[in-house]
Amino acid sequence: MCVAIPHRVVGVHFTANGTSADIEVTGGVSKVDTSLLEEVKQGDYVLVFRGQALRVVSEEEAQQIQAALDCVQKVMDGGGESARIEDAFSDLVEHPAQLPDHLVSMVGKKVL
Repeated sequence: MCVAIPHRVVGVHFTANGTSADIEVTGGVSKVDTSLLEEVKQGDYVLVFRGQALRVVSEEEAQQIQAALDCVQKVMDGGGESARIEDAFSDLVEHPAQLPDHLVSMVGKKVL
């Protein structure tokens, strides 16, 4: 499973090859490539996968993602109460995913 992790940007660097940013990580700071992003600034939250910042997210979304990841880790470790699981995924509980119209029309049909 591939998962992008939210991190807060603590510094931005401009180079001949594009931009990079320093992000907060457990135990220090790490550098990530931000060349896929239109604009990133200190204090922003970015989703990072394998050293690449994929997109800027709000602080609220970063916290929601981190809570969900923490919950998944607890369940994998053999813990996790159902109430806490629902809290961690409240955005999904309150707003279940909807299929786009072009896929809704295919539900129940055999497609090759």
